[in-house]
Amino acid sequence: MSALGWAAAAEWSRIWTVRSSWLLAGATMLVVLGIGTLVGLDASGSPSDVPADASAWDGGRPTAMFALFGVLALAVVTSTADHGHGGMVPTLQWTPRRTVLLAARVGVIVLTTAGLGLLLVTGACLLVWAIVPEVGLGVDGAAEVVGGTGYLLAVGAALAVGLGLVLRSTAGGLVSVIALVLVLPMLLAQLPYDWSLDLATVMPGSGALYLVFGEGPSDDMTTTSARLTLASWAVGAVVAGGWRLLRSDAG
Repeated sequence: MSALGWAAAAEWSRIWTVRSSWLLAGATMLVVLGIGTLVGLDASGSPSDVPADASAWDGGRPTAMFALFGVLALAVVTSTADHGHGGMVPTLQWTPRRTVLLAARVGVIVLTTAGLGLLLVTGACLLVWAIVPEVGLGVDGAAEVVGGTGYLLAVGAALAVGLGLVLRSTAGGLVSVIALVLVLPMLLAQLPYDWSLDLATVMPGSGALYLVFGEGPSDDMTTTSARLTLASWAVGAVVAGGWRLLRSDAG
């Protein structure tokens, strides 16, 4: 096995040998599947309110935001855990080539957390379909919702990992990612200034909201602009985090 393969295997093992990873994954599962169940029960209780062209994928779409927050938290925790208890030193002794460690850490955490989130959102959609089978499971809806959700969760996880690598603090990473995705976009959008609205539009949280609900702080937002905004934040965070990992002392 190559050095990257060994490092990736070690990262995978590190994620699932930490109790907090299982707790966050379990909490995310309960919330996402619970919301999916509530959506299905609500639709079954008011069938006349369900649009004729609706599908179970539409019903499960709102759960993507809840999955996103679970993915963000899990990505931050798993990217910063060994800095909190001094485990980064043996990690670098095991994988002294930091470029290999960076590639393994970013790749494994993003694929693992985003894959988990996408699996849960898909499960929520299936729950909606099981409760309200008449809405159906169209192929077109699957491509749109699953593909769009997968992209959202992947870039969100990359943003969280990058912030974790930059800050090297679980608390700092969580506060920063919540501020960027939830607090600042809402706060800036409420201020009565053009510049604040423009700034809110380019925040990652606004892009996430637009991709899930089709609405944002500005009418000028599009799916393409929202995806580019999220990708820019994710790439910038990973580049900054990678630079610190490669250039700064582990302590």
